[in-house]
Amino acid sequence: MNLAERVSTLRRVNSLSARQLAALVGVAPTTVTRIESGAVTPSFDLAQEILAVLGEPIGFTGLADVAAIAAARLAVDGDLEIEVTAGVEAWRRRWARIGLVDESGQVAVGKAADVMFRAGRVARLTRRPGAGDFAAGLGARELAGALGGAGVDYAVTGDAGANLYCSSAGEAWPVLYVDDVARAAEAAGLVRKSDPFGLRVTLIPFDGVCELGRSVIDGVMVAARDQVTIDAYGGVDRMAEQADVLVGRRAA
Repeated sequence: MNLAERVSTLRRVNSLSARQLAALVGVAPTTVTRIESGAVTPSFDLAQEILAVLGEPIGFTGLADVAAIAAARLAVDGDLEIEVTAGVEAWRRRWARIGLVDESGQVAVGKAADVMFRAGRVARLTRRPGAGDFAAGLGARELAGALGGAGVDYAVTGDAGANLYCSSAGEAWPVLYVDDVARAAEAAGLVRKSDPFGLRVTLIPFDGVCELGRSVIDGVMVAARDQVTIDAYGGVDRMAEQADVLVGRRAA
């Protein structure tokens, strides 16, 4: 897929109009349409900015920009003790251009779900720094029991976390935050996944943001509701639907 096709496809996947994408990256709408038509080849810096806000950063690693998560968590809960880094400020400026947050980075009225959706899309679970994929087998509750019994700090998120807050669908992909991925995998007897396809278990290291505001539900440590919502929007299959349930966009 060439750049023009890639931008056009990703824009639609992210539910953005050409005008909204243009506002996010600070260019005229005609620039986006000309890039998508192949009439204009953007500079490397502009291409990098466009792909970053679409969740497909340029580079060999292609890692998600987790500053978007920090910006979203602060937008909906300004009392959280999260450092306002240059990356957080960058996401605030982008989202302010399309009316999701105000000048101080606080969520605009009625836009909380949109902010969390944007953060989830640009920081998808499959691209989180330090994350490890393991062969499927144990469910999230079983993993939580194994990790808790071994003294490993953890927090369930994704679809399993969404179900603990508001039961809406079956668990398809156990995703947990942990304080040490290697130690957690050993404690739970997980085996590294050798291919990128099919069912899996994903462990993601704590990053100073995702572990804030956890709750214990039915004996399981769960990431904060806002974090679970962001992560469900950043997942696959029915996770986005479960995120919609959590923010009231869809009935349980």
